[in-house]
Amino acid sequence: MSIRKASHEDLDAIMQIKEKVVPLMVEAGNTQWSDEYPNRERFGKDIDAGSLYVYEDAGTIVSFVVVDDDHPYPYDDIPWELTRDNSKVMHRMAVDPSKQGHGIARKMMEAVEGYIRAEGYGGIHTDTSLENEKMQKQFERNGYQFKGKLNLDDNEDDWYVAYEKTFD
Repeated sequence: MSIRKASHEDLDAIMQIKEKVVPLMVEAGNTQWSDEYPNRERFGKDIDAGSLYVYEDAGTIVSFVVVDDDHPYPYDDIPWELTRDNSKVMHRMAVDPSKQGHGIARKMMEAVEGYIRAEGYGGIHTDTSLENEKMQKQFERNGYQFKGKLNLDDNEDDWYVAYEKTFD
């Protein structure tokens, strides 16, 4: 198994994982993702920015995650320990449902955390939908600390929870 930066040739596999994950998210009451978001164009921009990573198992992409400097404006209201300049942000993470429960999310998070550390950053910020209890548990199992609730869009009923992991 290995992690690497995604290329445009990976888009079909990334979209297939996303399309498998969305119905499971919706079934669990989490509408953070949909048929429209994230879309191929969004992932293409992530690839162009060099921020989309894929995790492969025997040459097959089984997971993806975006790590970048895009701290959304509502992050300013969260009591982070680390500043924007000393942290990266993790977005849009998914594991192929057929591979969930095998520690892939943990391994992927550890790998990107290693990259961030090597670049000299003090930690990572992230968020997920308030309804995405599965991802919240994943963050907590991997040493991320809950930092507060925020609203990322115009829908005042659409809340997210923010997490931070600092490197010692």
